[in-house]
Amino acid sequence: MITLNGRRGVLALAATQIAGWGSTYFIPAMLSVPIAEDLGMRPAFVYSGVTIQLVIGAFAGTWIGRHVDRHGPRAILMAGSACMGVGLLCLGLSGGIAGFVAAWAIMGLGMPMVLIQTPFAAAAMLVPGAARRAIGLMTLIGSLTTVLFLPAMAVLDGLLGWRGICLLFAAVQLAVCVPLHAAIRVRPIERDADTPTAEGAADGIADPVQRRRAFWAMAVAFSCVGFVTWGLPIHLVDLARAYGESEALSVAVGAVMGPAQMAARAIESAFGQRVPILRLGFYSLMTIFAALALPLLFGGTATLLMLMVIGYGLGAGVNTIVRAIAPLVVFGRSGYATVLGKLGLPLNLVFATAPFAIAEAIERGGPAAGVALCAAAILVSMAGMAQLRRIAGPSGGA
Repeated sequence: MITLNGRRGVLALAATQIAGWGSTYFIPAMLSVPIAEDLGMRPAFVYSGVTIQLVIGAFAGTWIGRHVDRHGPRAILMAGSACMGVGLLCLGLSGGIAGFVAAWAIMGLGMPMVLIQTPFAAAAMLVPGAARRAIGLMTLIGSLTTVLFLPAMAVLDGLLGWRGICLLFAAVQLAVCVPLHAAIRVRPIERDADTPTAEGAADGIADPVQRRRAFWAMAVAFSCVGFVTWGLPIHLVDLARAYGESEALSVAVGAVMGPAQMAARAIESAFGQRVPILRLGFYSLMTIFAALALPLLFGGTATLLMLMVIGYGLGAGVNTIVRAIAPLVVFGRSGYATVLGKLGLPLNLVFATAPFAIAEAIERGGPAAGVALCAAAILVSMAGMAQLRRIAGPSGGA
């Protein structure tokens, strides 16, 4: 049997992240209209599938994190890919709203197992002395998701229909992702590890009161930026359409996010080690806010929409790394997956409102209302990040 560890394991995780995000989260971005017409629902309601996924994932994440810290990530990763495959199979065969909801609930159970939480913890275990670089590499490769999956779904919709696409994606999860996860071999981080690493001291902030304050400041900062990074990407195509752009240009607007994120993550991988992680997080939020301000101030022309998506992609690409590494720096390596799971509860509940809330804002108030809602969330996130930096101080990567 093939064994994947170290850098090879990280590359395998990156590949399954692309498959996981592309085959679940981005389905409404391209297929909301045919799904809605077939199942007899409003297109905006199709985005509630992601909301269901997030709510279920929020409550499952804490237990999953504890299990990963105690027993390692392999079994959880395999189970997660199986859940995604079964959920996609159910979605492709669904005959109405009940089947639609059940399919997304199954995928929600798999979400913390294979999207972000467990893969990031697994990467930290695969290369414990260079977790920031490993997670940066994963997110760098993961930037290819929109480049690969949005155009692919646009083509496959005409060939297979939305149901055929779901069945194809289910086969990818079961036949490709499950075996890749089965090949990963990694030991959990020892609970008594106390050796400082490049990501910070093993124990992070020691004072319990300061740890609680840091936790909630982090929750505010990450939940508000996550409202945007979870809600906006799947609406970029619809946003461009709402501004009056052609179908081809709207797909191009959505697809350009991936290269922008990849560029940002490549720069972070090369030079980001020189900048403390919380400071880098604040800079990324400033970049996202400036990008969102462009169409609000100057209108939604094709050029400005492209610039907005590029700026957003640059900021969001770096922020994904920040959200993975900041808990490692602030709270320490021991129990890292558990911390991610605890953060996942408040974060995912906020994230769950994003796809439907932004869809409603665009549908009722026009594209500018959706962008303004995102910009307001980023301002709150900046306030939370500023507070986190004050609590963490120099030792916390501020």
